[in-house]
Amino acid sequence: MLANRPGENMKKGVSKTVWTIALIIVVVVIAAVALMIQKPVKPAQPAQNVTAPSPTALDTLIIAMDTSDAVSLDPARAYEFASCLVANQLYDKLVDFELPDLVHVKPEVAESWEVSPDNRIYTFHIRKGIKFASGNELNADAVVYSLQRVIKLKQTAAWVLTQFVSKPEQIEKVDNYTVRITLDRPVAPSFFLATLTFTTGAIVDPKVVEAHAKGGDMGSDWMTDHSAGSGPYILESWERESQIVLVANPNYWKGAPPLKKIIIKHVPEPTDQLLLIKKGDVDIAWDLQADQIAQLAGTSGIVIEKVEGLRLIYIGMNVAVKPLDNVKVRQAIRYSIDYDSIVSNILKGMAIKWQTIIPKGLLGADPNTPYYKNITMAKKLLAEAGYPNGFEIELTTPPTYPQIDIATKIQSDLAEAGIKVKIVQMTQSEMYEKYRKQGLQLVLAGWGTDYPDPDDNAEAFGNYRVKQLAWRNSWYDDYAANLTEKAALEPDLNKRDAMYKNLSEYILENGPFVILYQQVHPYVLRDWVKGFVPDPTFFYLDFSKIYKKVGS
Repeated sequence: MLANRPGENMKKGVSKTVWTIALIIVVVVIAAVALMIQKPVKPAQPAQNVTAPSPTALDTLIIAMDTSDAVSLDPARAYEFASCLVANQLYDKLVDFELPDLVHVKPEVAESWEVSPDNRIYTFHIRKGIKFASGNELNADAVVYSLQRVIKLKQTAAWVLTQFVSKPEQIEKVDNYTVRITLDRPVAPSFFLATLTFTTGAIVDPKVVEAHAKGGDMGSDWMTDHSAGSGPYILESWERESQIVLVANPNYWKGAPPLKKIIIKHVPEPTDQLLLIKKGDVDIAWDLQADQIAQLAGTSGIVIEKVEGLRLIYIGMNVAVKPLDNVKVRQAIRYSIDYDSIVSNILKGMAIKWQTIIPKGLLGADPNTPYYKNITMAKKLLAEAGYPNGFEIELTTPPTYPQIDIATKIQSDLAEAGIKVKIVQMTQSEMYEKYRKQGLQLVLAGWGTDYPDPDDNAEAFGNYRVKQLAWRNSWYDDYAANLTEKAALEPDLNKRDAMYKNLSEYILENGPFVILYQQVHPYVLRDWVKGFVPDPTFFYLDFSKIYKKVGS
Protein backbone atom coordinates (compact mmCIF):
# COMPACT_ATOMS: atom_id res chain seq x y z
CA MET A 1 0.00 0.00 0.00
CA LEU A 2 2.84 2.42 0.74
CA ALA A 3 4.03 2.04 -2.74
CA ASN A 4 0.67 3.39 -3.94
CA ARG A 5 1.25 6.78 -2.06
CA PRO A 6 4.37 8.32 -3.60
CA GLY A 7 3.45 11.92 -2.70
CA GLU A 8 3.21 11.24 0.99
CA ASN A 9 6.51 9.31 0.95
CA MET A 10 8.23 12.27 -0.81
CA LYS A 11 7.04 14.76 1.83
CA LYS A 12 8.32 12.55 4.60
CA GLY A 13 11.73 12.27 2.82
CA VAL A 14 12.07 16.05 2.38
CA SER A 15 11.10 16.71 5.96
CA LYS A 16 13.70 14.26 7.21
CA THR A 17 16.40 15.84 5.02
CA VAL A 18 15.62 19.39 6.21
CA TRP A 19 15.87 18.35 9.84
CA THR A 20 19.17 16.64 9.17
CA ILE A 21 20.67 19.76 7.51
CA ALA A 22 19.44 22.02 10.30
CA LEU A 23 21.01 19.75 12.87
CA ILE A 24 24.35 19.86 11.06
CA ILE A 25 24.24 23.67 10.90
CA VAL A 26 23.51 23.92 14.64
CA VAL A 27 26.44 21.63 15.43
CA VAL A 28 28.79 23.65 13.21
CA VAL A 29 27.72 26.97 14.77
CA ILE A 30 28.13 25.62 18.30
CA ALA A 31 31.62 24.33 17.41
CA ALA A 32 32.59 27.66 15.88
CA VAL A 33 31.41 29.61 18.92
CA ALA A 34 33.33 27.26 21.18
CA LEU A 35 36.43 27.73 19.09
CA MET A 36 36.09 31.52 19.26
CA ILE A 37 35.71 31.41 23.02
CA GLN A 38 38.77 29.19 23.30
CA LYS A 39 40.94 31.24 20.90
CA PRO A 40 39.86 34.77 19.92
CA VAL A 41 40.20 35.67 16.26
CA LYS A 42 43.12 38.04 15.58
CA PRO A 43 42.36 41.20 13.64
CA ALA A 44 43.53 41.18 10.02
CA GLN A 45 47.15 42.25 9.66
CA PRO A 46 48.09 44.81 7.03
CA ALA A 47 50.05 43.43 4.10
CA GLN A 48 53.78 43.85 4.49
CA ASN A 49 55.73 45.60 1.73
CA VAL A 50 58.49 42.99 1.78
CA THR A 51 59.53 39.93 3.69
CA ALA A 52 62.30 40.67 6.16
CA PRO A 53 65.58 38.98 5.29
CA SER A 54 66.34 35.68 6.93
CA PRO A 55 69.16 35.62 9.49
CA THR A 56 71.46 33.95 6.96
CA ALA A 57 71.24 37.10 4.81
CA LEU A 58 72.21 39.51 7.55
CA ASP A 59 75.91 39.20 6.75
CA THR A 60 75.41 40.06 3.06
CA LEU A 61 74.68 43.45 1.52
CA ILE A 62 73.08 43.53 -1.92
CA ILE A 63 73.22 46.74 -3.96
CA ALA A 64 71.44 47.47 -7.24
CA MET A 65 73.25 50.02 -9.39
CA ASP A 66 74.49 50.72 -12.88
CA THR A 67 78.08 49.42 -13.04
CA SER A 68 78.45 49.80 -16.79
CA ASP A 69 81.02 52.61 -16.50
CA ALA A 70 83.54 50.37 -14.69
CA VAL A 71 86.65 49.76 -16.81
CA SER A 72 89.23 48.48 -14.33
CA LEU A 73 89.47 47.90 -10.59
CA ASP A 74 93.21 48.58 -10.62
CA PRO A 75 93.50 51.72 -8.44
CA ALA A 76 96.15 53.12 -10.79
CA ARG A 77 93.54 53.03 -13.59
CA ALA A 78 90.15 53.36 -11.85
CA TYR A 79 88.57 56.69 -12.70
CA GLU A 80 84.88 55.89 -13.12
CA PHE A 81 82.10 55.99 -10.52
CA ALA A 82 81.66 52.24 -10.04
CA SER A 83 85.40 51.50 -10.32
CA CYS A 84 86.36 54.01 -7.63
CA LEU A 85 83.53 52.95 -5.33
CA VAL A 86 84.68 49.33 -5.40
CA ALA A 87 88.40 50.12 -5.21
CA ASN A 88 87.84 52.13 -2.05
CA GLN A 89 86.59 48.96 -0.33
CA LEU A 90 89.68 46.97 -1.38
CA TYR A 91 92.54 49.33 -0.56
CA ASP A 92 93.86 51.67 2.11
CA LYS A 93 95.59 55.01 1.50
CA LEU A 94 98.10 57.08 3.41
CA VAL A 95 95.35 59.44 4.51
CA ASP A 96 91.60 59.56 3.96
CA PHE A 97 88.43 61.49 4.67
CA GLU A 98 85.86 60.16 7.10
CA LEU A 99 82.32 61.01 6.03
CA PRO A 100 80.62 63.38 6.39
CA ASP A 101 83.72 65.56 6.95
CA LEU A 102 85.35 66.44 3.61
CA VAL A 103 87.54 69.23 4.97
CA HIS A 104 89.93 67.56 7.41
CA VAL A 105 91.99 64.55 6.28
CA LYS A 106 92.46 61.73 8.77
CA PRO A 107 95.41 59.34 9.26
CA GLU A 108 95.03 55.89 7.73
CA VAL A 109 98.12 53.91 6.64
CA ALA A 110 100.19 56.93 7.72
CA GLU A 111 99.70 57.42 11.44
CA SER A 112 101.41 60.84 11.28
CA TRP A 113 103.31 63.13 8.92
CA GLU A 114 105.39 66.30 8.78
CA VAL A 115 105.57 69.02 6.14
CA SER A 116 108.70 71.06 5.46
CA PRO A 117 108.53 74.84 6.05
CA ASP A 118 108.43 75.47 2.29
CA ASN A 119 105.47 73.03 1.89
CA ARG A 120 107.34 70.87 -0.60
CA ILE A 121 108.57 67.84 1.37
CA TYR A 122 106.14 65.48 3.11
CA THR A 123 107.41 62.79 5.48
CA PHE A 124 104.90 60.05 6.27
CA HIS A 125 105.28 57.59 9.17
CA ILE A 126 103.69 54.25 8.30
CA ARG A 127 101.55 52.47 10.86
CA LYS A 128 103.11 49.16 11.99
CA GLY A 129 101.19 45.91 12.01
CA ILE A 130 99.09 46.37 8.87
CA LYS A 131 98.90 43.30 6.65
CA PHE A 132 97.61 42.89 3.13
CA ALA A 133 94.89 40.32 2.49
CA SER A 134 97.70 37.99 1.38
CA GLY A 135 99.30 38.20 4.81
CA ASN A 136 102.24 40.24 3.50
CA GLU A 137 103.25 43.29 5.53
CA LEU A 138 102.32 46.80 4.41
CA ASN A 139 105.44 48.91 4.86
CA ALA A 140 107.36 51.76 3.24
CA ASP A 141 108.35 49.56 0.28
CA ALA A 142 104.68 48.98 -0.52
CA VAL A 143 103.84 52.68 -0.32
CA VAL A 144 106.74 53.70 -2.55
CA TYR A 145 105.97 50.94 -5.06
CA SER A 146 102.27 51.86 -5.22
CA LEU A 147 102.69 55.60 -5.76
CA GLN A 148 105.59 55.19 -8.19
CA ARG A 149 103.48 52.64 -10.08
CA VAL A 150 100.78 55.28 -10.68
CA ILE A 151 103.35 57.64 -12.22
CA LYS A 152 104.99 54.91 -14.32
CA LEU A 153 101.73 53.49 -15.71
CA LYS A 154 100.51 56.95 -16.80
CA GLN A 155 96.84 56.00 -16.82
CA THR A 156 94.01 58.56 -17.05
CA ALA A 157 93.70 59.16 -13.32
CA ALA A 158 97.45 59.57 -12.81
CA TRP A 159 97.18 63.35 -13.19
CA VAL A 160 95.71 63.59 -9.67
CA LEU A 161 99.18 62.66 -8.35
CA THR A 162 101.45 63.85 -11.18
CA GLN A 163 100.17 67.42 -10.95
CA PHE A 164 102.45 67.56 -7.89
CA VAL A 165 104.94 64.71 -8.35
CA SER A 166 106.17 64.30 -11.91
CA LYS A 167 108.98 61.75 -11.37
CA PRO A 168 108.88 58.37 -9.57
CA GLU A 169 112.14 59.06 -7.75
CA GLN A 170 110.48 61.93 -5.88
CA ILE A 171 108.79 59.23 -3.79
CA GLU A 172 111.47 57.69 -1.54
CA LYS A 173 111.85 55.15 1.22
CA VAL A 174 113.59 56.61 4.28
CA ASP A 175 113.36 53.42 6.38
CA ASN A 176 110.98 50.48 6.66
CA TYR A 177 108.19 52.65 8.02
CA THR A 178 108.97 56.12 6.67
CA VAL A 179 108.29 57.58 3.22
CA ARG A 180 109.34 60.97 1.84
CA ILE A 181 107.52 62.69 -1.03
CA THR A 182 109.00 65.78 -2.65
CA LEU A 183 106.61 67.94 -4.68
CA ASP A 184 107.49 69.81 -7.87
CA ARG A 185 106.16 73.00 -6.33
CA PRO A 186 104.86 74.03 -2.92
CA VAL A 187 101.12 73.84 -2.37
CA ALA A 188 98.78 74.11 0.59
CA PRO A 189 99.13 70.91 2.67
CA SER A 190 95.36 70.52 2.81
CA PHE A 191 95.35 70.53 -1.01
CA PHE A 192 98.00 67.84 -1.54
CA LEU A 193 96.72 65.62 1.26
CA ALA A 194 93.19 65.76 -0.16
CA THR A 195 94.42 64.42 -3.50
CA LEU A 196 96.09 61.47 -1.74
CA THR A 197 92.62 60.34 -0.64
CA PHE A 198 91.65 59.69 -4.27
CA THR A 199 91.83 56.15 -5.64
CA THR A 200 95.29 56.74 -7.12
CA GLY A 201 96.59 57.00 -3.55
CA ALA A 202 95.71 53.35 -2.82
CA ILE A 203 98.46 51.08 -1.49
CA VAL A 204 98.83 47.75 -3.32
CA ASP A 205 100.71 44.58 -2.34
CA PRO A 206 103.94 44.65 -4.44
CA LYS A 207 104.62 40.92 -4.11
CA VAL A 208 101.18 39.87 -5.32
CA VAL A 209 101.06 42.46 -8.10
CA GLU A 210 104.52 41.66 -9.46
CA ALA A 211 103.75 37.93 -9.35
CA HIS A 212 101.10 38.59 -12.00
CA ALA A 213 103.00 41.15 -14.07
CA LYS A 214 103.54 40.54 -17.76
CA GLY A 215 105.07 42.57 -20.54
CA GLY A 216 106.07 45.38 -18.23
CA ASP A 217 102.47 46.15 -17.23
CA MET A 218 103.23 46.01 -13.48
CA GLY A 219 100.35 43.59 -13.06
CA SER A 220 97.78 46.01 -14.47
CA ASP A 221 96.02 43.48 -16.69
CA TRP A 222 95.59 41.04 -13.79
CA MET A 223 94.59 43.86 -11.43
CA THR A 224 91.67 44.77 -13.69
CA ASP A 225 89.51 42.13 -12.03
CA HIS A 226 91.58 41.02 -9.04
CA SER A 227 92.61 42.81 -5.86
CA ALA A 228 95.82 43.06 -3.85
CA GLY A 229 94.99 45.41 -1.02
CA SER A 230 94.75 45.75 2.73
CA GLY A 231 91.22 47.16 2.81
CA PRO A 232 88.20 45.61 4.52
CA TYR A 233 87.20 43.58 1.45
CA ILE A 234 88.71 41.35 -1.22
CA LEU A 235 87.44 41.12 -4.78
CA GLU A 236 85.98 37.64 -5.17
CA SER A 237 84.63 38.02 -8.70
CA TRP A 238 83.56 40.48 -11.35
CA GLU A 239 81.14 39.22 -13.97
CA ARG A 240 80.76 42.01 -16.52
CA GLU A 241 77.20 43.27 -16.94
CA SER A 242 76.13 41.01 -14.07
CA GLN A 243 77.66 41.59 -10.64
CA ILE A 244 80.72 42.41 -8.55
CA VAL A 245 81.21 40.32 -5.42
CA LEU A 246 83.40 41.31 -2.48
CA VAL A 247 84.21 39.17 0.56
CA ALA A 248 85.52 40.26 3.94
CA ASN A 249 89.30 40.47 4.41
CA PRO A 250 90.21 38.18 7.34
CA ASN A 251 93.45 40.15 7.89
CA TYR A 252 91.82 43.60 8.00
CA TRP A 253 93.81 45.62 10.50
CA LYS A 254 90.79 47.51 11.88
CA GLY A 255 88.94 44.28 12.66
CA ALA A 256 86.61 42.06 10.67
CA PRO A 257 83.78 44.04 9.03
CA PRO A 258 80.21 43.11 10.07
CA LEU A 259 79.23 42.25 6.50
CA LYS A 260 80.95 39.15 5.16
CA LYS A 261 79.88 39.68 1.56
CA ILE A 262 78.95 42.61 -0.69
CA ILE A 263 77.09 41.88 -3.91
CA ILE A 264 76.83 44.79 -6.35
CA LYS A 265 74.31 43.79 -8.98
CA HIS A 266 74.44 45.45 -12.37
CA VAL A 267 70.92 46.85 -12.73
CA PRO A 268 71.14 49.69 -15.27
CA GLU A 269 67.43 50.56 -15.36
CA PRO A 270 66.10 52.63 -12.44
CA THR A 271 62.67 51.03 -12.94
CA ASP A 272 64.17 47.60 -12.24
CA GLN A 273 65.99 48.97 -9.21
CA LEU A 274 62.70 50.33 -7.93
CA LEU A 275 60.99 46.93 -8.18
CA LEU A 276 63.89 45.17 -6.46
CA ILE A 277 64.03 47.57 -3.52
CA LYS A 278 60.25 47.41 -3.08
CA LYS A 279 60.32 43.62 -2.92
CA GLY A 280 63.29 43.59 -0.56
CA ASP A 281 65.42 41.64 -3.01
CA VAL A 282 68.16 44.25 -2.66
CA ASP A 283 69.24 46.34 0.31
CA ILE A 284 70.21 49.54 -1.49
CA ALA A 285 69.08 51.09 -4.77
CA TRP A 286 71.59 53.55 -6.18
CA ASP A 287 70.15 55.30 -9.22
CA LEU A 288 66.46 56.06 -8.69
CA GLN A 289 64.97 59.12 -10.35
CA ALA A 290 63.08 61.99 -8.70
CA ASP A 291 59.63 60.63 -9.58
CA GLN A 292 60.55 57.21 -8.18
CA ILE A 293 61.86 58.76 -4.97
CA ALA A 294 58.59 60.65 -4.57
CA GLN A 295 56.68 57.40 -5.12
CA LEU A 296 58.61 55.70 -2.30
CA ALA A 297 58.31 58.53 0.22
CA GLY A 298 56.53 57.30 3.35
CA THR A 299 56.66 53.64 2.33
CA SER A 300 57.00 51.30 5.29
CA GLY A 301 60.40 49.62 5.43
CA ILE A 302 62.06 52.15 3.10
CA VAL A 303 64.62 54.77 4.14
CA ILE A 304 65.61 57.55 1.75
CA GLU A 305 69.01 59.12 2.41
CA LYS A 306 69.77 62.31 0.51
CA VAL A 307 73.09 64.11 0.30
CA GLU A 308 74.28 67.14 -1.62
CA GLY A 309 76.65 65.80 -4.24
CA LEU A 310 79.66 67.74 -5.48
CA ARG A 311 78.31 68.32 -8.99
CA LEU A 312 77.23 71.78 -10.09
CA ILE A 313 75.00 72.51 -13.08
CA TYR A 314 75.59 75.88 -14.71
CA ILE A 315 75.17 78.02 -17.80
CA GLY A 316 78.44 79.09 -19.39
CA MET A 317 78.39 82.47 -21.13
CA ASN A 318 81.10 82.93 -23.77
CA VAL A 319 82.27 86.52 -23.31
CA ALA A 320 83.84 86.50 -26.79
CA VAL A 321 80.26 86.58 -28.11
CA LYS A 322 78.54 89.97 -27.92
CA PRO A 323 76.71 91.09 -25.87
CA LEU A 324 77.91 88.48 -23.33
CA ASP A 325 81.11 90.49 -22.95
CA ASN A 326 79.09 93.07 -20.99
CA VAL A 327 78.95 92.25 -17.27
CA LYS A 328 75.52 93.89 -16.94
CA VAL A 329 74.14 91.60 -19.64
CA ARG A 330 75.46 88.59 -17.74
CA GLN A 331 73.84 89.89 -14.55
CA ALA A 332 70.58 90.46 -16.43
CA ILE A 333 70.60 86.79 -17.47
CA ARG A 334 71.12 85.77 -13.85
CA TYR A 335 68.15 87.91 -12.76
CA SER A 336 65.91 86.42 -15.47
CA ILE A 337 65.97 82.81 -14.27
CA ASP A 338 63.50 81.18 -11.90
CA TYR A 339 65.94 79.00 -9.95
CA ASP A 340 63.35 77.82 -7.42
CA SER A 341 61.04 76.54 -10.14
CA ILE A 342 63.87 74.53 -11.73
CA VAL A 343 64.72 72.91 -8.40
CA SER A 344 61.14 72.27 -7.29
CA ASN A 345 59.18 71.60 -10.47
CA ILE A 346 61.72 70.05 -12.84
CA LEU A 347 64.14 68.37 -10.45
CA LYS A 348 61.49 67.72 -7.79
CA GLY A 349 63.82 68.46 -4.91
CA MET A 350 66.76 66.40 -6.18
CA ALA A 351 68.89 69.57 -6.10
CA ILE A 352 69.50 72.65 -3.97
CA LYS A 353 69.72 76.19 -5.24
CA TRP A 354 73.40 77.06 -5.28
CA GLN A 355 75.03 79.99 -7.06
CA THR A 356 78.72 79.89 -6.21
CA ILE A 357 81.54 77.84 -7.73
CA ILE A 358 82.53 75.66 -4.76
CA PRO A 359 79.85 73.14 -3.75
CA LYS A 360 78.36 72.88 -0.31
CA GLY A 361 80.39 70.58 1.90
CA LEU A 362 83.87 71.71 0.83
CA LEU A 363 86.32 74.19 2.26
CA GLY A 364 85.51 77.66 0.91
CA ALA A 365 81.87 76.91 0.08
CA ASP A 366 79.86 80.14 -0.02
CA PRO A 367 76.08 79.74 0.48
CA ASN A 368 75.26 83.21 -0.85
CA THR A 369 72.37 83.10 -3.38
CA PRO A 370 71.64 86.74 -4.30
CA TYR A 371 70.05 86.09 -7.70
CA TYR A 372 66.37 85.34 -8.16
CA LYS A 373 63.83 85.91 -10.92
CA ASN A 374 63.43 89.69 -11.14
CA ILE A 375 62.43 90.67 -14.67
CA THR A 376 62.24 94.36 -13.75
CA MET A 377 65.88 94.27 -12.63
CA ALA A 378 66.89 92.24 -15.69
CA LYS A 379 65.31 94.75 -18.08
CA LYS A 380 66.91 97.65 -16.22
CA LEU A 381 70.36 96.06 -16.52
CA LEU A 382 69.82 95.31 -20.22
CA ALA A 383 68.83 98.93 -20.85
CA GLU A 384 71.91 100.19 -18.99
CA ALA A 385 74.04 97.84 -21.12
CA GLY A 386 72.55 99.30 -24.30
CA TYR A 387 70.11 96.47 -25.10
CA PRO A 388 66.67 97.79 -24.07
CA ASN A 389 64.99 95.50 -26.60
CA GLY A 390 67.03 92.46 -25.67
CA PHE A 391 69.00 90.34 -28.13
CA GLU A 392 69.18 86.89 -29.71
CA ILE A 393 71.47 84.11 -28.47
CA GLU A 394 71.97 80.33 -28.78
CA LEU A 395 71.81 77.94 -25.83
CA THR A 396 73.37 74.51 -26.42
CA THR A 397 72.19 71.54 -24.38
CA PRO A 398 72.23 67.73 -24.53
CA PRO A 399 68.86 66.36 -25.72
CA THR A 400 68.26 64.42 -22.50
CA TYR A 401 66.31 64.77 -19.25
CA PRO A 402 66.51 66.99 -17.28
CA GLN A 403 68.73 69.19 -19.46
CA ILE A 404 66.24 69.79 -22.24
CA ASP A 405 63.49 70.65 -19.73
CA ILE A 406 65.80 73.10 -17.96
CA ALA A 407 66.87 74.66 -21.24
CA THR A 408 63.24 75.13 -22.26
CA LYS A 409 62.47 76.76 -18.90
CA ILE A 410 65.44 79.11 -19.27
CA GLN A 411 64.32 79.97 -22.80
CA SER A 412 60.91 80.93 -21.43
CA ASP A 413 62.34 82.92 -18.51
CA LEU A 414 64.78 84.91 -20.64
CA ALA A 415 62.03 85.68 -23.15
CA GLU A 416 60.24 87.68 -20.44
CA ALA A 417 63.27 89.96 -20.27
CA GLY A 418 63.38 90.31 -24.06
CA ILE A 419 66.21 87.83 -24.65
CA LYS A 420 65.34 85.45 -27.49
CA VAL A 421 67.01 82.08 -26.95
CA LYS A 422 67.42 79.50 -29.68
CA ILE A 423 67.94 76.05 -28.19
CA VAL A 424 70.55 73.95 -29.99
CA GLN A 425 70.56 70.25 -29.08
CA MET A 426 73.79 68.22 -29.31
CA THR A 427 74.99 64.92 -27.95
CA GLN A 428 77.21 65.41 -24.91
CA SER A 429 80.33 64.24 -26.74
CA GLU A 430 79.74 66.67 -29.60
CA MET A 431 78.79 69.52 -27.27
CA TYR A 432 81.83 69.19 -25.03
CA GLU A 433 84.18 68.86 -27.99
CA LYS A 434 82.91 72.17 -29.35
CA TYR A 435 82.82 73.73 -25.88
CA ARG A 436 86.48 72.88 -25.28
CA LYS A 437 87.31 74.89 -28.42
CA GLN A 438 85.42 77.98 -27.19
CA GLY A 439 82.83 77.30 -29.89
CA LEU A 440 79.53 77.84 -28.02
CA GLN A 441 77.53 80.90 -27.00
CA LEU A 442 75.45 79.83 -24.01
CA VAL A 443 75.88 76.24 -22.84
CA LEU A 444 74.05 74.18 -20.22
CA ALA A 445 76.75 72.00 -18.66
CA GLY A 446 77.93 70.42 -15.42
CA TRP A 447 81.13 70.17 -13.42
CA GLY A 448 81.86 67.37 -10.97
CA THR A 449 84.62 67.63 -8.38
CA ASP A 450 87.35 65.00 -8.84
CA TYR A 451 88.54 65.21 -5.24
CA PRO A 452 87.19 67.21 -2.29
CA ASP A 453 89.48 70.21 -2.37
CA PRO A 454 88.25 73.65 -3.49
CA ASP A 455 91.17 74.04 -5.89
CA ASP A 456 89.54 71.55 -8.27
CA ASN A 457 86.61 73.93 -8.79
CA ALA A 458 88.52 77.18 -8.37
CA GLU A 459 91.00 76.33 -11.11
CA ALA A 460 88.22 75.31 -13.49
CA PHE A 461 85.93 78.30 -12.94
CA GLY A 462 88.50 80.96 -12.04
CA ASN A 463 91.84 80.34 -13.74
CA TYR A 464 91.81 80.70 -17.53
CA ARG A 465 95.48 79.65 -17.62
CA VAL A 466 94.60 76.00 -17.04
CA LYS A 467 92.25 76.09 -20.07
CA GLN A 468 89.20 74.68 -18.39
CA LEU A 469 85.83 76.39 -17.87
CA ALA A 470 86.94 80.04 -17.59
CA TRP A 471 89.01 79.61 -20.76
CA ARG A 472 86.21 77.82 -22.62
CA ASN A 473 84.06 80.89 -21.99
CA SER A 474 86.89 83.27 -23.05
CA TRP A 475 87.03 84.88 -19.60
CA TYR A 476 90.63 86.01 -19.14
CA ASP A 477 90.47 87.62 -15.73
CA ASP A 478 93.84 87.97 -14.03
CA TYR A 479 92.42 88.88 -10.63
CA ALA A 480 90.50 85.60 -10.48
CA ALA A 481 93.40 83.59 -11.91
CA ASN A 482 95.95 85.08 -9.49
CA LEU A 483 93.67 84.59 -6.47
CA THR A 484 93.08 80.97 -7.49
CA GLU A 485 96.80 80.29 -7.69
CA LYS A 486 97.50 82.08 -4.43
CA ALA A 487 94.79 80.15 -2.55
CA ALA A 488 96.34 76.87 -3.67
CA LEU A 489 99.52 77.81 -1.82
CA GLU A 490 98.04 79.08 1.45
CA PRO A 491 98.98 76.71 4.31
CA ASP A 492 96.60 78.23 6.87
CA LEU A 493 93.23 76.48 6.54
CA ASN A 494 91.18 79.46 7.78
CA LYS A 495 92.92 81.93 5.51
CA ARG A 496 92.54 79.56 2.59
CA ASP A 497 88.83 79.23 3.32
CA ALA A 498 88.45 83.04 3.28
CA MET A 499 90.35 83.32 0.00
CA TYR A 500 88.02 80.89 -1.76
CA LYS A 501 84.96 82.73 -0.44
CA ASN A 502 86.44 85.95 -1.83
CA LEU A 503 87.02 84.27 -5.19
CA SER A 504 83.50 82.85 -5.22
CA GLU A 505 81.93 86.25 -4.58
CA TYR A 506 84.02 87.84 -7.32
CA ILE A 507 83.05 85.22 -9.90
CA LEU A 508 79.42 85.35 -8.75
CA GLU A 509 79.27 89.02 -9.76
CA ASN A 510 81.75 89.24 -12.62
CA GLY A 511 82.26 85.77 -14.04
CA PRO A 512 80.82 84.11 -17.14
CA PHE A 513 78.66 81.60 -15.27
CA VAL A 514 75.15 81.21 -14.01
CA ILE A 515 75.38 78.49 -11.36
CA LEU A 516 71.89 76.99 -11.33
CA TYR A 517 72.00 74.29 -8.67
CA GLN A 518 73.95 71.62 -6.84
CA GLN A 519 72.74 68.09 -7.43
CA VAL A 520 71.30 66.01 -4.60
CA HIS A 521 71.95 62.28 -4.71
CA PRO A 522 69.37 59.96 -3.16
CA TYR A 523 70.20 56.53 -1.77
CA VAL A 524 67.22 54.24 -1.12
CA LEU A 525 67.72 51.65 1.62
CA ARG A 526 65.71 48.95 3.29
CA ASP A 527 65.34 49.88 6.96
CA TRP A 528 67.42 46.91 8.08
CA VAL A 529 70.55 48.58 6.67
CA LYS A 530 72.36 50.33 9.52
CA GLY A 531 75.50 52.47 9.75
CA PHE A 532 75.12 53.90 6.25
CA VAL A 533 76.59 57.41 5.86
CA PRO A 534 75.64 58.96 2.48
CA ASP A 535 78.53 59.97 0.27
CA PRO A 536 78.53 63.29 -1.66
CA THR A 537 81.40 62.04 -3.84
CA PHE A 538 81.49 58.73 -5.61
CA PHE A 539 84.23 56.86 -3.79
CA TYR A 540 84.39 57.61 -0.03
CA LEU A 541 81.55 55.31 1.03
CA ASP A 542 82.89 52.81 3.57
CA PHE A 543 81.10 49.46 3.48
CA SER A 544 83.04 48.25 6.51
CA LYS A 545 80.88 50.42 8.77
CA ILE A 546 77.57 49.10 7.44
CA TYR A 547 75.66 46.26 9.08
CA LYS A 548 72.18 44.77 8.83
CA LYS A 549 69.69 44.33 11.65
CA VAL A 550 66.02 43.46 11.49
CA GLY A 551 63.95 45.64 13.79
CA SER A 552 64.98 48.66 15.80
